[in-house]
Amino acid sequence: MVPINASITNVSLPTIAGFFSVNVATAEWVLTSYLIMFIGLVLFFARFGDFYGHERLFLGGLVGFIVASILCSLSPCVTALIIFRGVQGVTAAMVMSVSMVIIEKSFPIRYLGKALGIYSVAIAAGLALGPAIGGVMTSLFGWRSIFLVNIPIGVVAFGICYFTLKRGEPQEVKWDLPGTLLQFTYLFLIIYSLNLVERSEYITAVITGVLAVLAFAIFVYMELHTESPMIELKLLKNKVFSAFNMSLHLNYICMYMMLFAMPFYLQKVLHLGSSTAGMVLTASPIVMMLMAPVSGAMSDRFGSRRPVFIGSIICMLALLSLTQITTTSTIFDVFWRLALLGLGTALFQSPANKTLMSSLPHENVGMASGIIATVRDMGMVFAVCYAGLLIHSAISPQLMLQNQLFAGAALDLTTGVHRVFLFGAILSGLMALLSFAGIKNKKKLIKKYEYAVKHNKRLFEEKTKHQIHNVQVILQNMGI
Repeated sequence: MVPINASITNVSLPTIAGFFSVNVATAEWVLTSYLIMFIGLVLFFARFGDFYGHERLFLGGLVGFIVASILCSLSPCVTALIIFRGVQGVTAAMVMSVSMVIIEKSFPIRYLGKALGIYSVAIAAGLALGPAIGGVMTSLFGWRSIFLVNIPIGVVAFGICYFTLKRGEPQEVKWDLPGTLLQFTYLFLIIYSLNLVERSEYITAVITGVLAVLAFAIFVYMELHTESPMIELKLLKNKVFSAFNMSLHLNYICMYMMLFAMPFYLQKVLHLGSSTAGMVLTASPIVMMLMAPVSGAMSDRFGSRRPVFIGSIICMLALLSLTQITTTSTIFDVFWRLALLGLGTALFQSPANKTLMSSLPHENVGMASGIIATVRDMGMVFAVCYAGLLIHSAISPQLMLQNQLFAGAALDLTTGVHRVFLFGAILSGLMALLSFAGIKNKKKLIKKYEYAVKHNKRLFEEKTKHQIHNVQVILQNMGI
């Protein structure tokens, strides 16, 4: 549901911008408000889930997401839509901050790669269905209908999870409100600064940029010195965890820049309808959905380094090929290039996720899941800003208000899209280099991880047997 919501909004963004008669810089906030709230709170909810219970938090997030989706569909103006999208981001953080932890608790290490591969399939399926559903719904019923898609999906998901997830015991919650506020502040200031640059308000951008750096410095200091930090910065001392987090961050920048820029190219340059554009955008996630389990099984058998490296190289080649599209390219010209990008991403993501979740001790998996979600989605929000800047470096905002572009204007937008993909190709090359961080002493690490899981399972079984014995003694004393 959450991935569907992300991609379904992207393909409808040109329509939303035209409906409210706003420029691209303003329309970006429909995406960034969601992502800022998500990123600003996902680590907080990761910590909250460790204490309150991952399953309870997940179910509460599902209910909130349904309500927020209804509010988005009823937005009377672009400001209201941006606000309600922010609320949606809060509830998405509740769901996604604990999703990988629930998976990790459910599978032994030898099956974790396949499990995360299936998890990647679910995300890819959402991304695949999103553009197609969004394009068709926008064409038939208008952009408001795209948010109503979340309601039946959310209701079914809640029903299944309510009866299948075993709720953990609630524990005392330790809040890190200063850390939460500081993280939200520096993230907002960074995104706002980039948005100001896009609007050519450079002096104000410099001021807010300095404030962002100051807020980030205070955040780091507070997290290192607080008793119960929102994020354990010491986890980043693990070179493998840090390197693969960075590579995942870069991968999401590449994918989300494509998802942001391509709808404008398809609809304004190639003059495709929103439904057709949505179908074209399904190329990458469909391939990801098919190949993610394969890459997960490959990582289980051969390790993570090779598929991560190969996937990064394929992504780089795919993005370089996308710089060759023109104002007269066909649908097939775009589709096969996006499919190649999906192949590279599929080979990359499942092994990278497995490495991240198995590179830290078992007791840190909750915090690790939150960090992964934060770093990943920071890539998504920065991608919107980077793509917007690169597009506006080639074409004026006034021309972007037109529904369709021709001649020189179409060439300018195509040039901007080329710059987006060239930047993505450079980032994919960096991903390939980061894959060489590898995992030293991998077998030792995995054995230690499996021992921790078995130890915790044994303690749980002993505690359960003890409780059953106590109940039996009480019943015997009562003469039952």
